[in-house]
Amino acid sequence: MAAMSTESNNSINETKSSSSLLSSKYAYYWSSSNDDGPSTFQTIIGSIALLTFILIWLASLVSPIYGLYWFWKGEAYIIPLFILILLTLIAYLPWENSGPLSHTIKSFARYSTFFYKKCIIIFQNQQSLPEEAATRTEEEKQKGNDKGDQQQQRRRQPLLYAIHPHGAFCLGWSLLFCSTIMEDKVRFCFSPLLYASPLFRLWSRLTGHPGSASKNSMINYMKEKKKNSIRHGDRDHRDHLALPPGGFEEATLTCRNKDRVYIKRRTGFVKLALQHGYNVVPVYCFGENQTYDNIQGMWNFRLWLNKLGMPAIVVFGSWFFPLLPRRDDPRGIRVVVGEPVVLPKINNPSRDEVRHWHEKYIAALIRIFEEHKEDYYGHEIAKTQKLEIW
Repeated sequence: MAAMSTESNNSINETKSSSSLLSSKYAYYWSSSNDDGPSTFQTIIGSIALLTFILIWLASLVSPIYGLYWFWKGEAYIIPLFILILLTLIAYLPWENSGPLSHTIKSFARYSTFFYKKCIIIFQNQQSLPEEAATRTEEEKQKGNDKGDQQQQRRRQPLLYAIHPHGAFCLGWSLLFCSTIMEDKVRFCFSPLLYASPLFRLWSRLTGHPGSASKNSMINYMKEKKKNSIRHGDRDHRDHLALPPGGFEEATLTCRNKDRVYIKRRTGFVKLALQHGYNVVPVYCFGENQTYDNIQGMWNFRLWLNKLGMPAIVVFGSWFFPLLPRRDDPRGIRVVVGEPVVLPKINNPSRDEVRHWHEKYIAALIRIFEEHKEDYYGHEIAKTQKLEIW
């Protein structure tokens, strides 16, 4: 895979791939393959890695049902029930995702990028990189509390990456989750129901730095301070977080011909960011909606199912194996990480204050879509392609 490294501000990372995207306006650029695309062997390995993730995702949804069935059947299913209990214990025990096994699984998971004909990750701004957006150093703290210093402090608040669109299986999200640039620096917060499943919990702990997207869990993550020794010696820091705010509703709305996000009523993440001093980073995954066909219509009923915590998608991917995403689009996947929306810290924000900063976030999300849609879709399609805000 292409090497990953960061350069100084207004510079990029030169990779194996050459592209018109290689421009000084990007803080960081990464591509998974050469201009000719991945080899046949890489595509096969990528297919296996991606299919492993999808099957674990699906198995996690049905594992509680099978567990109860095996328990009810008794001795006839004692072995699979024992294995499920053992996996549950391992998944919930406290341990660090380090060592040879974890390293091997992480490397295997990263090969999923080679499934796509093209896979690109772009950070538009240096401050969007997790290691750059750190809390203030002791030297900075001693400069005083003038207006300039307060602005610098706000820019260095921890980050909350808000990733769109959700898609059928959060494929753009998973690329960031497995990437070395995010590894151990960003906690990715999954659906509470999905993260509670022992199978998915174990897999996600082995491949990245996961957590639950429940409100209480998010608050605890935002309050928790840790020690790190990056650049300036030991100092307190808080995890950067990542969240797909659109949730199951955004998955339900996914359509191959439309770019849609479900965000109008999703203000909770902005309120938490204001309360706990986080800056919000809009992220848009071009090509996520191209990976699966999804039945359209019956929105009121399907969105009602989403409120019950149930996904309401009916999808079809590759013709040769429908569970795998389509890969006939040469544009592949392009993940664009925008510039942070710098928020003030407000302990008890009013509705108007939350609405104000939520609107700024939506404007920033639309802006990165507009700035990159022509590079992705081409000039003619970009003329009419708009981001639908639900």
